[in-house]
Amino acid sequence: MSRDDVKEIIIEIDAKRLAVIVLLVVMAAGVLISYFSSLASFIAPSEDLPLNIVTAYSADATGNPKNKFHRGELVLLNVTIEMAYAYYYDTDYYLFTSPTKFLLLIQVMYGNTPVFLGFVVEEVSPDGTESTGIGYRIPDDAPLGTYTVKVMVWSDWLDKGGTVLASNSGLEFTFSVEG
Repeated sequence: MSRDDVKEIIIEIDAKRLAVIVLLVVMAAGVLISYFSSLASFIAPSEDLPLNIVTAYSADATGNPKNKFHRGELVLLNVTIEMAYAYYYDTDYYLFTSPTKFLLLIQVMYGNTPVFLGFVVEEVSPDGTESTGIGYRIPDDAPLGTYTVKVMVWSDWLDKGGTVLASNSGLEFTFSVEG
């Protein structure tokens, strides 16, 4: 056989074999997508802390992030909460199977003085997120300076047996009032 001899291999695939190949490729793609998306998902540190505060920030009345305000303006205090799809215990992962109701509390402080407390009850599904905002109108006679916002995520009011549901509950951020 010389180098110039060309060999041609012809593979014929009938409809059944083609369908099986396509099915295997689709299944493999689904497994890979599921695997990589689970790597990016939130896994709770324990069964008792299924939630996480993803973002918390102040915004203007139209929802645009902003941290400098004037007296009389409306401040939207926006929070996004995510629920884990699983938690790790001992040597295994356990899946969350039902949504979690939570009490979102937002406290605004000027120095050591509380000036506002807002709350809302929400629910989030496993591997889901919930975004909400609470409005606070800055009084016309509010002191100028920096205000601290504290975000807390509880199962219920503490006097009714509530517990903390997010490991980063108590997260703080600030905004300022300039006049």
